[in-house]
Amino acid sequence: MITATIAVDPISARSAEEGLYLRFVVAGERFAAIALDGKAPRGPVAVLTPVDPLLHDRVDALFRFRDALVHHRAAPDDRLTAQRKRHLIEMLRAIDGRRAGATYQDIAEAVFAAERDTAISWKSMPLRDVVMRRVRTGFDLVAGGYRTLLHKHRAR
Repeated sequence: MITATIAVDPISARSAEEGLYLRFVVAGERFAAIALDGKAPRGPVAVLTPVDPLLHDRVDALFRFRDALVHHRAAPDDRLTAQRKRHLIEMLRAIDGRRAGATYQDIAEAVFAAERDTAISWKSMPLRDVVMRRVRTGFDLVAGGYRTLLHKHRAR
């Protein structure tokens, strides 16, 4: 059994039908939990997790939590790679531009520092496909796809 003292942030605690949502920091890492009885824990706790499609992500979080408690450091959260973060920033900038009326070529100039090309050459540039994909994927995220951002992409 692992024993440790965890300080729960009372300001971030929030009651809901399913229990008390808690946020706390261990070894500089932020964690969240739900106390099913609606009360902040004052003694030993056990972990319950649903067995669902997110089980791998939940187990990874549990190992990070255990490492923070036992080793006073957690493995880095690797759900978003540096490349994925860069793509997300590009998506947000691209949909902002699109909503403001920018063309795909305008977006390529602003987001990717591309040189303006003729309409004919632009249609055959690989960057055109990248820009269109960033806009499409960005709008998908805004329409609710953001819920899957922190799920690891796994082969099915």
